[in-house]
Amino acid sequence: MKAWFVESVVDTGRLPLFFLLVSFLLAFLFIRFSVRMIRAEVSWWPGNVTPGGMHIHHMVFGLIMMLVSGFAFIALADYQTPVANCVLASVFGIGSALVLDEYALVLHLRDVYWAEEGRSSIDAVFVAIAIVLLFLFGVHPIGFAGDFNPYEQDRSIGTLIGIIITILIALAIAMITLLKGKLWTGLIGLFFPPLLIVGAIRLSRPGAPWARSRYRDKPAKMSRAIAREQRVRQPLIRAKIRLQESVSGSFGLPEADPVKLDALKPELSLALPLQPPIATPIETPKWRISDALRWRRTRRRLRTVPVWRLPVLLVVAAFFLADTLIDVDSTLFDGFGSDSNEYAVDPGATATLLSVIAGGMITLTGLVFTAITLAMQFGASQISVRVVPLLAQQRVMRWSIGMFLATFVYSIIVALDLALNTQHSAPQISTYTALFLAIVSAILFIALVAKVGSILNSSQLLRWIASEGRRAIVRAYPLYNEFSTEATSGPALQAADTLVPVDESRELLVIRLRHLSPDGRVLLAINLPRLQRLSSIWGVSIEVVPGIGEFVAQNAPIFEVRGNSSNVRPESLTSCLLFGDTHSPVAGPAAAIQSIVDISLKALSPAINDPGRAVQALDYIEDLLVILAPRVRADTATSTLSRIRGQQRTWTDYVSIATDEIRHFSTNSAQVQRRLRAVFTTLIAACPPDQHAPLLERLDAMDQQLTREWTGDLDIRLAGAADPQGLGSEAGSSGRVHPLIVGRPDAR
Repeated sequence: MKAWFVESVVDTGRLPLFFLLVSFLLAFLFIRFSVRMIRAEVSWWPGNVTPGGMHIHHMVFGLIMMLVSGFAFIALADYQTPVANCVLASVFGIGSALVLDEYALVLHLRDVYWAEEGRSSIDAVFVAIAIVLLFLFGVHPIGFAGDFNPYEQDRSIGTLIGIIITILIALAIAMITLLKGKLWTGLIGLFFPPLLIVGAIRLSRPGAPWARSRYRDKPAKMSRAIAREQRVRQPLIRAKIRLQESVSGSFGLPEADPVKLDALKPELSLALPLQPPIATPIETPKWRISDALRWRRTRRRLRTVPVWRLPVLLVVAAFFLADTLIDVDSTLFDGFGSDSNEYAVDPGATATLLSVIAGGMITLTGLVFTAITLAMQFGASQISVRVVPLLAQQRVMRWSIGMFLATFVYSIIVALDLALNTQHSAPQISTYTALFLAIVSAILFIALVAKVGSILNSSQLLRWIASEGRRAIVRAYPLYNEFSTEATSGPALQAADTLVPVDESRELLVIRLRHLSPDGRVLLAINLPRLQRLSSIWGVSIEVVPGIGEFVAQNAPIFEVRGNSSNVRPESLTSCLLFGDTHSPVAGPAAAIQSIVDISLKALSPAINDPGRAVQALDYIEDLLVILAPRVRADTATSTLSRIRGQQRTWTDYVSIATDEIRHFSTNSAQVQRRLRAVFTTLIAACPPDQHAPLLERLDAMDQQLTREWTGDLDIRLAGAADPQGLGSEAGSSGRVHPLIVGRPDAR
């Protein structure tokens, strides 16, 4: 450490800079400790400096020290007076710390030391420390990092103009970054220019001047900026504030980021005058890590993964892998071997092998694209629009594209190095790795063919959707115990005694969807535990206006809050909603049932007319409804959401979603009507009496439909029988004889 300090700091003339940094830090820590002692009114600590009753801010002493030391630096100090330089640098550092500690006072021209605006002083101190550290380590900003060295060598006007243009472009990019609200990226980017490019390309912060002027007519970009602000920057800002306040004292965490209040504040409408909040004995629910983890898993499951991300990562990894293995080959085999090396490989054969691998991979990539296109077309025309996005999101699709392209890029790079190599032997480790990647690609191709085959097979596709639906049912009703019989005895209970009564005379606050979600506008999930916790903290009742699976239009109401809205943070409520493009089967039980119903309706359309597929769909619909029935009933009896109201699907809703459209489209299809009647019969046998009403009502509707559509006695008898196979026998399930004997009777 001592040797590094001497070589990097003392010998390079940065010792005064080191003293400036140390004195700056010590002075800042001391003055913060002092004002905290004064704020706490500690008796043994000296108070404020108030000669004649006038309070003198420590910024005044800092200004005097900066003026004296700065003038002395200019007038007296030089390289021949190192001790004086260090002393003056220390004085300047102390003065700078005292001034920047009250930077907010200078900015606002009023005493905001402990107010919310006082945070800007701490930000200024942290920025100053970061810049001094960079200078101390020898990192200089644009224009001072040797940019003019080429001009000093040739003294050419063209070189000077080129350097000036380059610096101006870099400064313009830095200005764009700062206008986008990325202060730290812009300042640090002056020392590391690649950061400026990243900051200028990426989206602006929603409250920045760039967003206010250029995103006004681009709601999609503004929505993405707000989502990124809430997902990434707000947690970082809060962590930074906690770190700063551990040193400087507490300002209190902000209710909302003041920089972006205007951009994030949804449209509000007050309907009635303020009323005092209703006192309620219900406790505020505690934050549980299980709820946070469950919501995180829900977001990960329902989010749309870009198809290009994994292939790009694999291609980049292949590039670096090829470069690394080429260096390893060069090291181990003395420049890819020599003529005397017994392990030498023929370069011509290796080049041919690599070209075959590269050509095969690019061909397989085209096949993957064709397979995805075929699956999407088949899904759009034969299956359901709810299933099509899931097909493109399949991991085997993304891994196949990425692996084929990565192997292609890897083989091309190795072949290019082989062509430019002057040695006589070919790379060995690189070649064997290319063979290994080709084998992995072949395995992925087999998996891809199997996956596309399962998509084109309606039976396997229905089974896959049903399995997703069963998992969605378990996730939607996690508290149900399938081994308990209490939930099926007696009528369904209501948890009305735990509900907080809604006073219609209280203030009504309507929160609207002002900024569109970048992922879509179909409501996929609601973080109910967090909503319950927020409503208890604020002392309000919250009604979620849209239901799961609904498309929410811009400026449509999403929450109705009743109670004292002074503490309500609309952005906190909005963050409890998850939006997407499609209500896919993984989103919930209703979405899975709707997807199967869509497949059945496509099969019953006149263009296709495939009642057999509709019967298969009813098999899985029956399975899902049997699983749903006890869970929906038990969930109604065990609801704990006392302050949250909204649309919740009932058993009648699920029965309607699953059967009504199929019943309407089953006109003149006896086997579909028989299978649908068998579904109702099975559910009546499996469900308690309080769930029979929607089933009996639809059986009566089918009886009326029977007399309208069929005229002959035989047709009426056939269409009116319940048959789990559709048309497996004439009498259906009612005509079964037990015991059933399979085979020849005389063989027993």
